[in-house]
Amino acid sequence: MTRPAGWQGSVDDPGDSIAVERALRGDREAFGILVRRYQRLVFRIVGGFLRNPEDVKEVAQETFLRAFQGLQGFRPRSPFGPWIARIATRASYDRLRQKRRTGEVAWEDLSPAQQTAARQLVAGAGPADRTAVRDLLERAMASLAPKDRMVLILADALGFSGAEVAQAMGCSSLAGRIRLHRARRETRKVVEGLLAGMKDAV
Repeated sequence: MTRPAGWQGSVDDPGDSIAVERALRGDREAFGILVRRYQRLVFRIVGGFLRNPEDVKEVAQETFLRAFQGLQGFRPRSPFGPWIARIATRASYDRLRQKRRTGEVAWEDLSPAQQTAARQLVAGAGPADRTAVRDLLERAMASLAPKDRMVLILADALGFSGAEVAQAMGCSSLAGRIRLHRARRETRKVVEGLLAGMKDAV
């Protein structure tokens, strides 16, 4: 899996440190350099949480606004990528919390394309519609608590390591592993419920 561009920052990279120092002195163009350098990373993270393009754009902008306002809290010569990734994750989580959970997903709630994709996946009858499968998984994940959804996206969709997941969520590595295990377990329950509904509908 391709890692999000910009995540692997380096404490020896003078470019980020210089830009941060200049931005702290009031140089807005210096912060613009950081925005251009890390916007792909931010949009990739936010896009993993939110499907609506307008939501993604707004939360990405909110991420950089929070970063600019909180720049005093950035530790000099620390890698900028993990720091901005954590802000993007928190901003995405806050937006998820604003949206009401969809609740339990039922078979009859799925679109015909999603039902067909589920049948194909279970039967192993050739490749299923990738868009329908993605939508099906999105429906299943939407029923999870925001933090559970967040850890799944970071680990399984974006390919973050355990340490990076914990750093982005602001928790210990152990807490991150526990939450990821619980999130995967809850997702399995949702999928099993969908499969049970499929069997009843056949």
